[in-house]
Order: sequence, then structure tokens, then C-alpha cells
Amino acid sequence: MAKLELYRKFTNSLAVSVVLSIAWIGYELYFNASDPSSEPWEIAWIIPAFWNLLSFALLIVICILWAPTRNPTRYTQ
Repeated sequence: MAKLELYRKFTNSLAVSVVLSIAWIGYELYFNASDPSSEPWEIAWIIPAFWNLLSFALLIVICILWAPTRNPTRYTQ
């Protein structure tokens, strides 16, 4: 049951990241379509930075979920 709970939490975090990715792609499309001359260049750095933050957040989730424990045999069955 511990392994199932671990994978359920990981699946939920992946689902949240997919939803955030789809929402961010929509924002990128709106941002690029609403201003073809790229006048708000001051905030344009946020678009590629989001992907770095999302991958870092997934790394943090993986580190938390698969952190070493005192009882490593709880996942063996």
C-alpha cells in the first residue's frame, strides 16, 4: 500500500504539472498573439523561466517522495 500511495502522489503531481503546462501554453499564445511587435519585452523573460521553474518543482516533488527513510523495505512488497 505504501508504494501505491507513493505512485498516486506522483501521478497527481504530474497531472497538476500537465494542467499548468497547458494553461501556460495558452498564456504564451495569448501573449504572442496580442502583441506581435513584442513591446512588453520587460516581462518576456517570464515565458522561458516558467519551464525551468516547473521542471525544478517536479524535481523537488521527486526528491520529497523518494527521500531516503529509516525503513527502506516498506516499498519491497
